[in-house]
Amino acid sequence: MLKPASGSCNLRCTYCFYHSLANMRESYCKGMMSRELLKDIIDKAISFAGEDRLYISFQGGEPLLRGKQFFEEVGELLSSHAKTHLVIQTNGTLIDDEWCGIFNKYGYLLGLSLDGCEEDNRCRIKADGSPAYPDIMRGVELLKKHRVPFNVLTVLNRAVVKDIDRIYAFYKAQGFRFLQFIPCLKPLGGQPYDQSAYPTEKEYAVFLKKLFSYYLADIKAGKYTSIRQFDNFVRLARGEVAEQCGMNGYCSHQFVIEADGTVYPCDFYCLDEYAMGNIADSDFEKLSHHPIAVNFIKESLKVEAKCKKCPYFKLCAGGCKRERIDVAKCDAYRQFFAYALPEMKNIY
Repeated sequence: MLKPASGSCNLRCTYCFYHSLANMRESYCKGMMSRELLKDIIDKAISFAGEDRLYISFQGGEPLLRGKQFFEEVGELLSSHAKTHLVIQTNGTLIDDEWCGIFNKYGYLLGLSLDGCEEDNRCRIKADGSPAYPDIMRGVELLKKHRVPFNVLTVLNRAVVKDIDRIYAFYKAQGFRFLQFIPCLKPLGGQPYDQSAYPTEKEYAVFLKKLFSYYLADIKAGKYTSIRQFDNFVRLARGEVAEQCGMNGYCSHQFVIEADGTVYPCDFYCLDEYAMGNIADSDFEKLSHHPIAVNFIKESLKVEAKCKKCPYFKLCAGGCKRERIDVAKCDAYRQFFAYALPEMKNIY
C-alpha cells in the first residue's frame, strides 16, 4: 500500500482514522512521493513478487492529489508485469473524464468512499465545511459513464447503521454491486472524539441482521450483491479461509509505504514506533523479516481465553486486532451468527 500524498486530503471527514494517526507522529504529513522513490518501490516490488501476483493499492489522505502524471507513470512502470492488480481508494471528488481515461488505460480498480444517502454523509465535508456529497456523486456518474470498475466503501458511523434500510435500497437503485462496510474506528492515544458518532453494540447487531437479510434475499432472487464482510463469513462458515485482512483472526503480512518511503506493517499503525525504516535503504525481503513486522503478526495471534470458548470462535477468531481495541461487537456477533449461520452454510 502506497500513500503518494501522505495524509494530505481535500476533505475533512470528522471520523478520519488516518488524521488521528498522523497527529500522533512527529511529522503529520510526509510530503508527496517522488518519481524516483516510486520507481525504486516498483522495481523492488516486482523483484520480490517474482512470478506471483503483485497487488499495489494507493490510499491517503486522498491519493489523487499526487496528480495524473504520477498514476500514468505507475501504469507504465508496471506494464511488463502481467500479474499486477492496481487499486485506488478515493473520496471521488477529484474525478474527471481524463482521470477515468487513466483508470481504464492502466486497469485501475477504484474503491469509492461513500456513506449512503445524502443525509448520511454529514461526516464527509470539504475543507471549507461544505458537504462533499454532490462532488462524490458527480464522480460516481463519471465512473459509470466511462465504465470504470469500482466498489463502494462505507464507514459504519451511527447514522449509517441506523439508516441501513434506506441506504441499501439507494445502493441497489444506483446499481452498486460491490460493497464494503467497515467499522468507524476511534482515535488512538486518548484523543478526544464525538462518542455519539459511534454505534452501540445493540445497534450494530440490528444492523448486521438487517443487512444480511437483504444480502440473502438478493442471492435467493438471483441478484447477488457482494458485501465483502458477509462473503468472507460465508467462506469461514464453509471451512475456507477469508480473503479480507483481519478476518482469519490474525494480521496479514503487508507493507504500507508513506510518501517519504517510511514502511509500516499496517495502515492502522502508521506510527513512529512501528516504522521499519525506509524502502530506499532496504528491500521487501529484508523488511518481511524485520523484528517489528514479525512481532506485529505475533501480537495479533494473542486471543483472550473467553473467545476460544465461544461457539462462534471459528467465524470471528477475535477479528482484526485494531478493531479489538474499541469496536464493541462480541454480543453483536453472537446474535448475528445465531441468526445467519444456518443460511451461510448453504450459500456458495
